[in-house]
Amino acid sequence: MPEGVRGVHAYWQLPSRLPRAYQQLSRVTWLLSIRSWQRYAGPITLYADPPTMEWLDRLGWLSCYDQIETLDDRDLDQRYDRVACFALPKLLALDRYPDATLVDTDAYLHGRLRLPATGSVFAHLEHGDADFYSRLRELRNPAHVDLPDSPPVVGNTSLFRAADAHLARRISHAGLSFLAGNPTTPGRDIHLHMTVAEQVLATHLTTVAGQQVVNLFDALWCPRTLRWLSEPPRFGHLWNLKRGAPAEHLLAAYVSVTRTLQNEYGVAQDRLHAAMERI
Repeated sequence: MPEGVRGVHAYWQLPSRLPRAYQQLSRVTWLLSIRSWQRYAGPITLYADPPTMEWLDRLGWLSCYDQIETLDDRDLDQRYDRVACFALPKLLALDRYPDATLVDTDAYLHGRLRLPATGSVFAHLEHGDADFYSRLRELRNPAHVDLPDSPPVVGNTSLFRAADAHLARRISHAGLSFLAGNPTTPGRDIHLHMTVAEQVLATHLTTVAGQQVVNLFDALWCPRTLRWLSEPPRFGHLWNLKRGAPAEHLLAAYVSVTRTLQNEYGVAQDRLHAAMERI
């Protein structure tokens, strides 16, 4: 396996509720995420359930990984709803690969990745003054996980590396405990509990451990206004397009990603077209 920063894609099969145009964009972005990580960071591992691996194999993307490991999801569905806990494999990966860097499958690098030697690294930060992140101690919390009531900032974990292995496993265990049984809180966003388990706890427990919260790309997002309070990060991430972006935005992103794959990574156009036609 080549040297460098080890990345991990952690994923499990989810019912698709997104438009077909976004699904197609996700397919080509997934490949760009793999290729850009290998070019600018190091080896990348897939940690996923068998249905995800079978789907990626049909697309032709599975063989692109440096390493593949099966996520054992037996009995998980008895404790976690996949839709509510869409990012749960990332919490599992923190325990399985505590020294690695997690990267979302819809995120990709534009240039050489240089990680600091210390601190927990987040792709960027989000301002904590939005209603979404307020009154967190009022949330249903059967595991009694420690939560800040209203965090000043929240780290975005589309790219995340914990400060050390002990902290990675602490974040993993706290998040899994918090999500067990799929708690929900009336009147709160249905995605909030997963976001707390994945992002708020990673940020809060880093601070509690006396470690630095590193804003890797020096960018700050405002969830209240849905705007950047700084220059956007020098890092591709398509999460904002999941919020019902118009068709022309999806098309523009698709064209940009496919051109990058063809012109910068030498991926044949017919290979991309074939992947779009597969289930």
